[in-house]
Amino acid sequence: MWQASDELQNEQTALLMLPNEVLIQIIRRLPRHDVFFSIAHTNIRLRRLVQSNLKTLRLFDVHCHVHVVDSHPLHNYRDDGTDPIITYSFTLFDRLLPDYKQKKRLCLRGNDQRYKELHISHFIDSKMNAQFERAGYDVNVSQNVANTLLSYMKLRAMRFQVRKQCKNESTRKEDDFFANCMEFCERICTKTDIKSILLCSKNVLFPWNLGHKSMEKLRSLNRLRSLILENMTTIDPTQYVPLSNLCSLQFRLDQRHRIDIQNVELQQINGSILKLISDYCVSNFDFSAYSDISAIVSQISSIDMCLFISTWRSSQKPWNIRSISFNSMVTIDEFRSNAYRLLPNDQIMDVPYCRFRSIHRTYPNIAIELACYGNGNATQWLIRTGYIDPPN
Repeated sequence: MWQASDELQNEQTALLMLPNEVLIQIIRRLPRHDVFFSIAHTNIRLRRLVQSNLKTLRLFDVHCHVHVVDSHPLHNYRDDGTDPIITYSFTLFDRLLPDYKQKKRLCLRGNDQRYKELHISHFIDSKMNAQFERAGYDVNVSQNVANTLLSYMKLRAMRFQVRKQCKNESTRKEDDFFANCMEFCERICTKTDIKSILLCSKNVLFPWNLGHKSMEKLRSLNRLRSLILENMTTIDPTQYVPLSNLCSLQFRLDQRHRIDIQNVELQQINGSILKLISDYCVSNFDFSAYSDISAIVSQISSIDMCLFISTWRSSQKPWNIRSISFNSMVTIDEFRSNAYRLLPNDQIMDVPYCRFRSIHRTYPNIAIELACYGNGNATQWLIRTGYIDPPN
């Protein structure tokens, strides 16, 4: 037994004799949990080696839930993301689980149940307060330990929930909580490669409005793939939403806002959104503008829809459209009349069950289809593409 122990110690000593370049190559091939919670605590040299090469190691994919309660609108808040009214909650993703993509796209909590949720807040003096969530109680964590854990993270999705407990005479109609919290997460996490963001305003009477800095920050997220705007009815999607790589853009209301919809301040969505979608031609694009709420009707006209069809049909290569849905006052007869007038007869055809179809000019087996459904006083329109049998 003593001989086996001596051999193991000799192997460990020989391993530590390797140069740093070789050691880091070995570490990169090991599981993340072993690297950060075992090897990094073996000795000082390995710990420094891990800490100095964090950007080249495979980090933990995390989801961050930011919760803000703005209850003192007349007081200035700290613009570095450490104000006491802001709380951060970090949960981890497991890519091997089947619900990983859905949870990341919808900005839901991380699906890795092996690790506890980490809560971060700050006191008035900017000192960090970190806690782990346990069953029935929270466990305090020192700031050094929290900073170390955060350095092992790669930020992939963020959910912002802001409750403005303000009065109408408040001077803070807009704020930059979004930009400040984003910059805070970029400082404490080793990597930020955000693919999904959800922005949510919780107060019907006093909606959350993004300031100029936050709008510019949102527009700069060119790698963003999914954006959900919940109760963010004052945002103009044609100005600050980054559509260059965006695959999913969803406008929606929660139940509280639906009940009190007469008090909701709404930025109208018009045909320019279809023009932007056709300009960027992002494959598998999914867009919904409150399509399940009949009381919210867009200003998209039949002419806008015809121009969108014409642009798609004449494109060099057709891009796939998963779904574009919205409510409009355009009736099926109005669209049919304008479609036959603006488009040649061979571009649009009637399909049973209130649908229209147009075949791509270069690829005859790919078509764009429009379907309409009655939705209260308005008409719900659905645009999508797919493969069909080519005409004879």
